[in-house]
Amino acid sequence: MVEPTSDRRIVFRGVVSLALNDGNLTFGEKRLITKLARALRLGNEEPKMIYESIIEGKNIEKGLELTNSEKISTYEQVLETFLIHTNKTDDELKIIAYLRKVFELSDSEHRAILRSLDRQLEEIVHRNVRQNIRYELKETMDRLSEIVDNIRVQK
Repeated sequence: MVEPTSDRRIVFRGVVSLALNDGNLTFGEKRLITKLARALRLGNEEPKMIYESIIEGKNIEKGLELTNSEKISTYEQVLETFLIHTNKTDDELKIIAYLRKVFELSDSEHRAILRSLDRQLEEIVHRNVRQNIRYELKETMDRLSEIVDNIRVQK
């Protein structure tokens, strides 16, 4: 179960725990985790400290809280990394679904983020690449919807 939170450390810990669940960190998962650490603006030592707390089974101190706009920005940055720099596996999709649930992003917020990413594509990506990414985006978002529907939120 995913428990909604605004705590930067808890969000990062949840994603790393999810990625480590199968005992293997893929290149794509590592990219998403690295992007997430930057987007959350974790301190230089925080990712390592959080990782070690997972391995050792210890609790962590609370971190700084995210505002709603920071949640949306973080989700958008990680989603963009997912779409452009990963193989789009189900393991990587679970990270995106987890972030969407933990940040309690609505369908309308999610669609607004997708529209924003689409507009950014217009500015930076060649037309053929853009069409390919749009196709992958649609397929991936359909799969993401399936995964999101299967994650239950604990309140």
